[in-house]
Amino acid sequence: MARVYVGNLDPAVTARELEDEFRVFGVLRSVWVARKPPGFAFIDFDDKRDAQDAIRDTDGKNGWRVELSRNASSGRGGRDRSGGSESKCYECGESGHFARECRLRIGSGV
Repeated sequence: MARVYVGNLDPAVTARELEDEFRVFGVLRSVWVARKPPGFAFIDFDDKRDAQDAIRDTDGKNGWRVELSRNASSGRGGRDRSGGSESKCYECGESGHFARECRLRIGSGV
């Protein structure tokens, strides 16, 4: 699966309109349009190559910004399928804690 971010949307755009626009590139798993605040959406493609084709052909169209979602491998809200956080420590790169709590940082006296 690949998640595509679509930004700079007109607040009146519907999920159906986006589905019609993007389904020509491949199988869509879901289309979610933000309402509060409006102006962006996420489209989940079944195949990453289809998502890349959609990005290439629609980025800039209608003033949209279309790109691969930075959190493409996880579910909404930055959580993985098991419910755990996908956030990683900037100090050591491990998940499960933040840099301010990192043993490497604490051990260095920073």
